[in-house]
Amino acid sequence: MDGEIWDEDQWEAFLKATDRHLDRYMALLFRFMSEDPPDRNGGSSARKAWEVRFHTYLLSNGLYPDASFPRYWDETDDGEALAADDDAALLEPDDAADISMPLERLSAYRAARRCARRVLTWSNALPGSLKDSTLVQFCAHITQISGNLAKGHGIGYEMDMIGGNIACAKRALAAANAALELLREMRGAEYMNEALYRSLYESVFHIRNGVGIYVQELRARFDLGVD
Repeated sequence: MDGEIWDEDQWEAFLKATDRHLDRYMALLFRFMSEDPPDRNGGSSARKAWEVRFHTYLLSNGLYPDASFPRYWDETDDGEALAADDDAALLEPDDAADISMPLERLSAYRAARRCARRVLTWSNALPGSLKDSTLVQFCAHITQISGNLAKGHGIGYEMDMIGGNIACAKRALAAANAALELLREMRGAEYMNEALYRSLYESVFHIRNGVGIYVQELRARFDLGVD
C-alpha cells in the first residue's frame, strides 16, 4: 500500500480482484488435476515434480503462483459451543472492538453463526427431493454473513486496515439482505411452514440490522481516525 491508507472502496476493489484471481486459480487447478492428477503414492520427489509442472502450467496461463495472496485474516474455528440465547439477545452493543478481542465476543458474528448452524441443521435434514436452488442459495448467503465478519475481524481495526474490515462487513450485510429476499421466495415452498418462516425471518432481520449498525460503527471509527 506504500503508506497509503485505503478506504472501504479501495479495499472492495482489492477484494474483487482477489476473488477473480482465486476463481481463475481454482478453475486452472481443477483442469490441471483432471489432466495430470498428483501421484499420491509417489513420495516427496513425485509431489515436487508435480508442483513444478503445476507452477509451469499456471505461468503459461498468465497466473503467477509465487504472488500468493496476503493472509490478512485467520479463518480458524475454535468449535466452542454458543450459548442458547435468542438472536436478539446476542446482538447487544459491543465494547470497542480490536484484533485481540476474541471473535466470539463480536455480537453480530455470534448471532450470524448461531443462525447459520440452525439453518444448516434444518436444511440438511430435508429430503433431497425438496431442496431447490432457492434453498441452496439461502443457505450459502446465511453462511457468508459470519464468514465475512470473521474475515473483517481478522483484517483488523487499525487505521491502515479497517477499510478492509468495513468492506468485509459490507459483504456480510449484502449477504444478509440477499438471505431475506430469498427467504421471502421460500415462504410458499413445500419445506416451509408459517411458524418456521416467521422465526427465520425474525432471526435474519435482527442479524441484518445488527450488521448494519456494525458497519456504521466501523465507518465512524475510520472517520475519527481511531486505532
